[in-house]
Amino acid sequence: MHVSLSEIQTTVCKAALAVGVPLGLGEDAGWAARHMMLIGFGSFAVFVDALDAIEGGRSTGFDADRAIDGKFGPEPTGLLLSAIRAGPSACDLVTSTAATDIKFSPITLTAVDVPSVILFEILAATVGMDQGQCVTWTTGDRGRFEAICWRGSLVLIKGTPEDLLVPDPADITMHLVARKPPERGMTVNQCIQREAVEIDAATWHRVTTYADRLLVVATETSRLIGAGAGGVIDVD
Repeated sequence: MHVSLSEIQTTVCKAALAVGVPLGLGEDAGWAARHMMLIGFGSFAVFVDALDAIEGGRSTGFDADRAIDGKFGPEPTGLLLSAIRAGPSACDLVTSTAATDIKFSPITLTAVDVPSVILFEILAATVGMDQGQCVTWTTGDRGRFEAICWRGSLVLIKGTPEDLLVPDPADITMHLVARKPPERGMTVNQCIQREAVEIDAATWHRVTTYADRLLVVATETSRLIGAGAGGVIDVD
């Protein structure tokens, strides 16, 4: 089905709110999903998978005290680390090293539920940056994958585009990159100027099912306090 980029952004944000994610993180997830669809690389389903993991109680937030030192791990332990909850904070921490004298070794995220969501969070975060971010992870027996996110585009250093979208949980490292990626890297996406994209109907239904939880049931009382057109008689 044909869906506008703005609708993708707002629907993902609403869906995140519906599963208990704070507004700011929901907005970040919506922007990351929009950017992913804009560049034409990735799968919208990964964001729905990340929402499902939160809703199903398989994924959680992180220990803030350890995160300050650049180590993001699930809290409570025994669960997976939610990419939607941890990604924006990790990106902000990496970005802060560009504006301060604080020096971090690579920031680590342990047991991330849907690794590619972190990748798309980083891509969106680098759109207006003069620096880039390097992200690496391993999943099972597939080996080590490394990519550089540079001004909203992805340059793959190790691995293949398909490997980066493997849905298995993974440990991720991130660090700041001050120089443009080497020419030997493979650019796996191009910015595509468009306002709407195709999304599988079943996948779209999954995300709208969450977003629809925010709708207010129409009653005479609800209309009097602001629902609908704002009056008792709808003449719009």
